[in-house]
Amino acid sequence: MRYLKSLAIILVFVVSMLFFVQNNQPLATSVVLEFNVVAAHLYSVPLPLYILVLGGFLLGALFTLAFVLVDRIRLGLELKTLRTRYAALEDETLSLRTIPLNQPENQQNSAIPTPSGPASGSGLSI
Repeated sequence: MRYLKSLAIILVFVVSMLFFVQNNQPLATSVVLEFNVVAAHLYSVPLPLYILVLGGFLLGALFTLAFVLVDRIRLGLELKTLRTRYAALEDETLSLRTIPLNQPENQQNSAIPTPSGPASGSGLSI
């Protein structure tokens, strides 16, 4: 699985490099971003389009990394809890194995009635 992930990352890198090389002229055009809210009119400095594309890719990668890290931390804490519970249950199992079964408090009461007389009427009891 690790090789497939590495291969996928290399493939994405090669495809993105081909995209930038083949679209060098259109991506080099300058873009001015503007933000108009009721009373505020904000304009950015002229930026090449490839900076915006790379910035969007970087922000996407950072958000993905944050989600993966949060999930990894959550799973690590859950694993720690489950290992602690497993160890407690294993200790309980080992302590129960050392209790002898022939003691009266550990034996179950027999709920099976014993026959008081012959079962088939032949006079022979087994």
